[in-house]
Amino acid sequence: MKELKGYNDYVEIVKRYMSQYGRMRGTAESMRMRAKTIREELSKDFDIAAPISKYGDQVGGGSPELNAVEAAADRRAKKAKMAAWYDAQADAIEHRLKLVDHALSCLGDREQYLLRGYYFERKTWVELAVDLYISESWARKTGGRAVKTMATIIFGEDAVPEQMAFHFAAL
Repeated sequence: MKELKGYNDYVEIVKRYMSQYGRMRGTAESMRMRAKTIREELSKDFDIAAPISKYGDQVGGGSPELNAVEAAADRRAKKAKMAAWYDAQADAIEHRLKLVDHALSCLGDREQYLLRGYYFERKTWVELAVDLYISESWARKTGGRAVKTMATIIFGEDAVPEQMAFHFAAL
């Protein structure tokens, strides 16, 4: 991830997580399925037969190419590494989703309703405002403040502008 320099960077990341929430969940599930498929293939392809041959009394070797057994073992290791990579990617995505879920659960009911409606259900601010009997601008402002609160919950002190941060002094 790029280095985040300002408060708006964190807010934009949260907005992106919210708007791509369903896609991220689907991607994580697909990666888990790919990893599972690869591991199933590995469990079936465990029989590697070594060819037996003799070419006189001279010691062979010096060939940079892999023999059949080594090539099969190499393919197997690459597949295992790929399955682990898919799992790691799915873990990272699922971690982001858990952070979003947690931050969303820390908000009030009205803020949750606005953000779920706007980002997950793809409703407009006008539709959400009508549902809550508030103006569109109030719905938009409340949603914006809620996203900023989520950024603070997810990213901590780094996400809070200096003028908004709480500084405690020991007296």
